[in-house]
Amino acid sequence: MAPEVTATSTPQSVPVVSVPVNLQSLEWEEGLVDSASLPPRSALKPLPGGGTGGPVLVSNNPEVFIGNGVLFGTFNPSSARGGGRLSLAGSSGFYIHHLNRAATAKTISIVVQNNGSSEATLSFFGSGYNQTETGGLGLGVSPDYRVSAEWIQGQHTTRVNDVRLGPQELRALWSKSVNPGAEVDGRFGLRVTGSLNAAVIVTDGTTPGELATALAVDAPGDIARSGNPPPPFGREAGVYANDTWEGTIHALVPRGERRAGFWVNTATGSGASQTQAFPALLSYDDSARESVGMYGNVYDITIALTHDNADRDPRRVRVLFASLATAAISRYWDGLGLVDSNPTILRHTPDAKVTLLAETDLSPGSPARVLRFRAMVPGLTSIPQAIYLESR
Repeated sequence: MAPEVTATSTPQSVPVVSVPVNLQSLEWEEGLVDSASLPPRSALKPLPGGGTGGPVLVSNNPEVFIGNGVLFGTFNPSSARGGGRLSLAGSSGFYIHHLNRAATAKTISIVVQNNGSSEATLSFFGSGYNQTETGGLGLGVSPDYRVSAEWIQGQHTTRVNDVRLGPQELRALWSKSVNPGAEVDGRFGLRVTGSLNAAVIVTDGTTPGELATALAVDAPGDIARSGNPPPPFGREAGVYANDTWEGTIHALVPRGERRAGFWVNTATGSGASQTQAFPALLSYDDSARESVGMYGNVYDITIALTHDNADRDPRRVRVLFASLATAAISRYWDGLGLVDSNPTILRHTPDAKVTLLAETDLSPGSPARVLRFRAMVPGLTSIPQAIYLESR
């Protein structure tokens, strides 16, 4: 049996990019952002910040399942897929995204087991939906959109507090029936005193016997295998080190028309000059060794805008969020974010790739205009994205 390690909320060793005080030293480019033809990616700068928050268990490989069993778990290694044992302690999270291609309705469950010799206490919160509940997979109505909106606003439809688990006790914390051909998406948080093993499983029902039977086998389905050596491409089935990329951009804003852009949501092998994906603490051997796509994770970016005082003319500044993918698919990003505390729809398609987050005027000598942009990366997102600053 593989040795057991513990995943906690202690920040992991994700590189932190130094924050420049003056973006003029990073060469603001001439010209504004043309939403019909975005600027070249080669000019994008590393996004300041790094990983923070507890680890996230992600279950997305196989994305499509056809039968009962474990989709991903930390109880024991899989005889066919590798992995190992890992305990969740302190604060951690779950993100799940699957499609039922079995012949009948199936139940997806998040199950945990107290692996200690004394009682464990936990709280569990978040939300998860199948597409039957949300009205389909269309823009603005998919489970992916709804989960992203509720998570970033703290509108948890599932919330249980002070659940007590005896030694070795097994329990399903959340279950959802999924019709044939339907998608399910969910994002949850867990706080535990003690330590737990966890798994995402497929069953016909939720009796103790059905849960135990499912934990003994791998769920069959369409596994997207990662390259070797790792990381990463392929889908995620693992526990990844952090749940948030947090950073601050300080910008001394020159006279327009100029722009400065920053990478968002990048992975090894994506062609970006910066990798933002968090490393796996544990993953199946056939799955991503980093959080490719950052699904279920949050970007929490503070932007401080200050007039550069090079002259007495005011500056009109716009902050933009853009998707850089080019594939002919229905969406590149469809979710909800917060600009300061204001809900903002983030919906990018091949015909609309840019969202205006904020627009403000800066006077010489005036205090910085500080805004905070937060968004959970929804399922079905296509990487990468960018934040642009425009001086007009």
